[in-house]
Amino acid sequence: MASDDLAVLVGVGILALSCLVVCAVYVYLGSERHRNRWRQFEHPKSAAPAIRHIEEPIPVDEVIMGTQLSYRCRTSLYRASVSTARGQSMVFLTADSREDARQRAAAALAAIHGVAAQDVSLCNLASFHELLDVGVSEDEDLRIFEVAWKGADVSAWAEHPLFLTDDASLLGKWAELYADLARELAVGVIERAQGS
Repeated sequence: MASDDLAVLVGVGILALSCLVVCAVYVYLGSERHRNRWRQFEHPKSAAPAIRHIEEPIPVDEVIMGTQLSYRCRTSLYRASVSTARGQSMVFLTADSREDARQRAAAALAAIHGVAAQDVSLCNLASFHELLDVGVSEDEDLRIFEVAWKGADVSAWAEHPLFLTDDASLLGKWAELYADLARELAVGVIERAQGS
């Protein structure tokens, strides 16, 4: 029993670590800091300033802990629930307004499922700011993934959402959340294995 739990723990740990590494690289490569550094190496004014810049320590106030959602997400992100033959699922997209979000989501989901747009059943359409207002997570950006609560704790997160946007910060935040949930699961398995 303990060896099965340990095997699950190792598998979850490897999966979580690989997801976190891939997402971190993806988010970093899309970041402004990476683009600026790349530009400096492509066209350095002289070798000495470029070397001096690399050796300079990064100020502590510039270190970003975790992924932060982009301005685009904060101003135009919407989340909706959609009923399909497989059950209820979440969809995230960016749009200029609530009605624009409703039309875009219906059109995209109709194309994906091969049905008419009027047959797509969207509900609980909410903007980024509405999701912030009802959420409880200390990290406000995670509130967009909250689905249910028990008091001041999140009891359910959006599972298998459909992202109708290519915003790297949103995908990075999703990966960060599920890496953290996988870590919590692994810690729970370790504690159970140690207790038995």
